[in-house]
Amino acid sequence: MAAAPAGLRLTKDALDGLYARLNRREFVHPDPLEVLYGYEDPLDREVVGLVAASLAYGRVRSILNSVHYVLARMPSPRRFITESAPGEIGAAFAGFKHRFATGEQLAALLIGAGRLIKEHGSLNAAFAAHLRGAEPPSVECGVRSAECASPSLHTPHSALAPCPRPLR
Repeated sequence: MAAAPAGLRLTKDALDGLYARLNRREFVHPDPLEVLYGYEDPLDREVVGLVAASLAYGRVRSILNSVHYVLARMPSPRRFITESAPGEIGAAFAGFKHRFATGEQLAALLIGAGRLIKEHGSLNAAFAAHLRGAEPPSVECGVRSAECASPSLHTPHSALAPCPRPLR
C-alpha cells in the first residue's frame, strides 16, 4: 500500500491535533448532543443521539427542552423503543410538539429505529450493513412499517421522516 501524500498527512495530523485539543466535554454545551453524557450504554446513546439530532433545529433552549421532554419518557431509550408496543410509544408522545414536528412523527421515527435495532442489534450495525451493500436498512422503511403496525400513526413524510426516495 502506497504512503499517503505529504499534504494529506499534514492535514490528518492537523485535524487529529484539533480533535485531541477540542474534543472535551466542557466544550459541548449548548450543543443538543450534550445529553449523550447522561447515558453510559452505547446503545442508549445511539437513540439519544438520534432524538437530539432529529430535534436540533430552532433555538437552542427550545431544542434542549424538547430533547429533555422526550428522554424523560424513556429511562432506557433503547429498551423503550425495542420493547414497547407501537401504541405505547405513540401514547408516550401524544401531544408532543417541537416547532412543526409532532408526537406522531417522533413516535414513527422511534418505532422505525426500534425495528432497525431489533433486526441488526444496533443503529450502527444497521447503517454499517447498508454501507457494505447488504439489504438497505432505512429509517424511512421503518417509519412505513411503523405506520402499518399502528393505524393511529398516519404520519406523512415531514420533519422527522426522511424523503421517500432512497439516497444513494
